[in-house]
Amino acid sequence: MATPIRISVEHVTKRFASGAVTVFEALDLAVRDGETLCIVGPSGCGKTTLLRCMHGLAAIDDGRIVIDGTEVRAPSRKVAMVFQHFGLMPWKRVRENVAYGLELAGVPKATVQERVAHYIEMVGLRGFETSYPNQLSGGMQQRAGLARALAVEPDILLMDEPFGSLDALTREVLQDELLRIYQLAPRTMVFITHSIEEAIAMGDRILVLSARPARVRELFQVDIPRPRTVESVIAHPRFIPLRDHCWRLLRERAA
Repeated sequence: MATPIRISVEHVTKRFASGAVTVFEALDLAVRDGETLCIVGPSGCGKTTLLRCMHGLAAIDDGRIVIDGTEVRAPSRKVAMVFQHFGLMPWKRVRENVAYGLELAGVPKATVQERVAHYIEMVGLRGFETSYPNQLSGGMQQRAGLARALAVEPDILLMDEPFGSLDALTREVLQDELLRIYQLAPRTMVFITHSIEEAIAMGDRILVLSARPARVRELFQVDIPRPRTVESVIAHPRFIPLRDHCWRLLRERAA
């Protein structure tokens, strides 16, 4: 039986500056239920804008985006987004930041407390519940942002270069953490990254976009079995061929 499509991007065009700049044009793609689709492409090709359109935070000019049969016109509770720069409210403690989305949704207080504790534990922040963001390292702030997104228990998770601003060691640790969390609770995920290695480690498929106006350059399968760790992915015999193929696609377009 074919895997259901959760997100359908149908001939979508997005323009900025009163139509003077076309970010992506006639873009088509589909994200399957339970898969992680990683998106890579040149800087400025509209990866983040595409994610914001999927979430309903930005309007499109042509085409349509459909999630579970409903056209996206505004943010949905079944979709959560993790931003590159954490998106934490500096005046709220970790516990309050993680609870924020649940409180907005009107979740009962007892459920809020239960979920907040559960997801803070899951991302490894137990003991830091009463800390403010400025008292945390960058990696810990990103863990808090991830816990906040997971706490609303979304069907779909949109990740906008969530580890892009972190040092190499912290980045690899959090990649392994996200792989572990995905294994515990698989969900549909769209993951934006500039790192080919990260795309291979995290993705079931990789979408390579062209330069602006972005179009689909190629969409291919990551044929490395799960469960994964970053170390196991790098050691797999398919890693280097996949990395070289993705790099050639990006380099040819840049040239």
